[in-house]
Amino acid sequence: MKSFFKLVALVALSSTVAGRASAILIPQTNGVQNISFQLTFITQGPFKTNSPATNDISTSKIRSTATTKDVIAWLGAAMNTNTFTNTFSSKAHLVRVHHFNATTNVNTFEIRDGTNAPVDVSAFFAGTGASNPIKSSTYHAKTGLYTGQDAELYHLDLTNVPPYNLTAHFHAVGFGSLNFVSVTAGKSVLGTDELDADNLAGSGAGTNGVVGLVSASVGVHGTVSEVK
Repeated sequence: MKSFFKLVALVALSSTVAGRASAILIPQTNGVQNISFQLTFITQGPFKTNSPATNDISTSKIRSTATTKDVIAWLGAAMNTNTFTNTFSSKAHLVRVHHFNATTNVNTFEIRDGTNAPVDVSAFFAGTGASNPIKSSTYHAKTGLYTGQDAELYHLDLTNVPPYNLTAHFHAVGFGSLNFVSVTAGKSVLGTDELDADNLAGSGAGTNGVVGLVSASVGVHGTVSEVK
């Protein structure tokens, strides 16, 4: 995946999907980015007797894939209860929202579906974030501007959170690349960043709930500002 930057006035985004946050506080402004997933699950297939005469027994691996749309469907199904129903449309997006106001400076995961109210699904991604960052950056002491890249060990978690019944779940970890840049907006220094983690691996279960191995690619791209 290729990263790109689109700088938006009055937005400063954090340096991981659910991790470190910028120190800049901008009242009533959110930064919104799209999250994309490519997932591959490998599970053990059944043992089969191919030839009774020779007693040959064989087995094979079963491969299945999933994308962001599947993750959104899993989350919607998991959140359905006797009193609450989520059926997301094909146009729904999974986004990272960085909230900037007078009292908070945090990230949440949300599903945005047209004009419907956003649905916070942050609890399902508990543990997602980065560790062991190694920076390559340039900072201009006079202007306070910086640009660069972090190499990180990125952790992606999709967990089953009570009281919801999320069949699919996984933990994958691997190399992540974070590109960041800053600009001035009045007297403030604002930053934006984008993440690509294309070679994550771990274990977990897909749609069928069968546990096996998982490989994952995640991207956090784009910048949209909203004022609330």
